[in-house]
Order: sequence, then structure tokens, then C-alpha cells
Amino acid sequence: MKRSLAVFLVLLLVLTAVLVGCKKEQKSTGPMELVIYNGGSDAEGQKMIDAFTAKYPNIKVTQVQDKSANITTRVLQGEEADVVTLIGKENLDAMLDHLVSYKTANDKKYTAELKEHDYKYYATSMPLQVFMYNTDMLKGDMIPTSWFDLSHPKYKGLIVLGSPSTGSGYAQLYMMYKLSGDNLNLVKDIVANKAVYLPDSTSGPAGVERGEYAITITGEKNVGQAMAKGSPVTYLYPKEGTGRRIEGCGICVNGKNQEAAKLFMDFITSKEGAEVILSMSRRSTHPDVGGPAGLPGLKDLKFFPYDDAEASKLKKSLQAEFNGLL
Repeated sequence: MKRSLAVFLVLLLVLTAVLVGCKKEQKSTGPMELVIYNGGSDAEGQKMIDAFTAKYPNIKVTQVQDKSANITTRVLQGEEADVVTLIGKENLDAMLDHLVSYKTANDKKYTAELKEHDYKYYATSMPLQVFMYNTDMLKGDMIPTSWFDLSHPKYKGLIVLGSPSTGSGYAQLYMMYKLSGDNLNLVKDIVANKAVYLPDSTSGPAGVERGEYAITITGEKNVGQAMAKGSPVTYLYPKEGTGRRIEGCGICVNGKNQEAAKLFMDFITSKEGAEVILSMSRRSTHPDVGGPAGLPGLKDLKFFPYDDAEASKLKKSLQAEFNGLL
């Protein structure tokens, strides 16, 4: 009797395990949806979606593309995004209470500075800010070597920058603030040098490509893409270095598709996902993936501290002070 009961219990346990396994398999392979709020371009978002859905064809992905600052506001207001991606760390920190703690399958590949300590987001790329200049317009002694060179009268009317209302534009403003000794004196001098500030972060690099302006500060990806097209531009990393910034990806609390969101996080933090990031000319944070074509490796770059928490805290006040300079 006892033996029969033991056999019955063993069979029951086996059957339960099989049923649970089937349920899990059905859950992960059945039709699902995913809503991604993307701070990059539409084309970059589509690249991620195409690669992800090639791996998970059962998941229907919808992309919402917007500026990082706008996405942050929308998440804080409770919109039902499942995942946010290509978002600067300062914005991810601002929406931290609206992100889910999830330790990805690739967690061990990421050092402490490349992930939030409660696993609420992972750094997937580094939007390093560099100088981009038109090689037909600047030669020899006209090529700047320092952030402070931009205040020199010889560059009057030749500089174009993104407004600090954009993510990268604000990052540049904050970096100049720190380089000046916690003030906007350098920015004040650049404004006085008739620098043109545009409302987005892509028009400036495009203007330098066309020769409308001689120099801008922009993300590495814009320089890499322009060089790949054969445009008469190149990059320059100022002698002081550049701020070590990161942008990343996280799962939203209000999302309805948590399982699909976790699969996306596992994918985008994998080597396969990192190679998609690299294909956008963005610098991946994955240790097994190299840097963008034509640009130096991380070991060859000089950095100065970039305090995301302070940058986020000072954002409104620095933007207001900047507006007062115009």
C-alpha cells in the first residue's frame, strides 16, 4: 500500500512538472505584444525590432519614437510603455520609480557602472560627445584641440550646437559647466561667439556635412555615419577628454507585456543585441563587441567624470541660466 502510494506521488509530481513546463512553453511561444518607447531614431528602433522579431516572430512589436525628455515625461505620467530604450542615464534615473527590477540573462557581462544597482536598467550604448568638423573648412591651426578653443574669435559664426532642451545638447551644457569650474562662463563665451543653437541634435551635424557650419559637438554615431557616407568631416576628441555617458534600456512598471519585455531585455543585453547597437554606429557597452568603425577604442579615449545624478538635479536651473544668455 505504501509502495503504491509512493509510486502515485512520484507520478503526480512528474505530471505536474510536465504540465507546468508545457504552460511555460506555451506562454513564451504563443502570440505576444510589446510596446517600445525609443529615444533613438525611427530607423534605429526598427533595426532593434527587426532583429528581435527575427528571434521571436511570435511577438508583435509597436514602436513609439520620441525625444528622451518627452519619453521620460510620458512614462512619469503613467503611459503604458513596456520598454524604454536608447534613453540617457539621467532620464532613466528620473523615471527610476517607474521601472521594474529585472536581472537579465546577461547580467554577468555588465560591470557595476553599466547597470542600475537594483537592475532597473542596463547601459546598452555610450553616447560619447565629440567634436565633428568639416575638413574642407578647417585645416591646420584652425582645427580646435580643446573645449575652450570654441570661445576663440576665429570660430565666430562657424559653430552650430544642439539646444540644451535635447538630451545630448544638455549633456554638452553640463560638461562645459563642469569644465568651467561649476559655472557657465565657457558657454557664455561660445554664445557670444555667435554659435547657432538648433532645436534638435541632428540638424547641426547635417549642417557641418553640407558646409553650412564648420564645427559642432555631437554623438559619435553622427560622425561615424557621416564619415561612412564619404562626407568631408572627421572627429576630434578634445584634449580634456569627454564625459563618460551611458544610455540604456529598462522595463516599465505600467507595461502590460512584462514577459515580452523581459525577453527584449535579455536580447538587447546579449552580444547579438549589442551587435545591432553597433550597426547603428553607436558605441556598445557589451565587453565582447568592439567600437564603431573608423573610431578609436575605449582604451584610447580620455574621460572626465560625468555625474548623472548631479546633471539631472541641475538640469532645470542650468537650462534656465542658458536661456538667459541668449
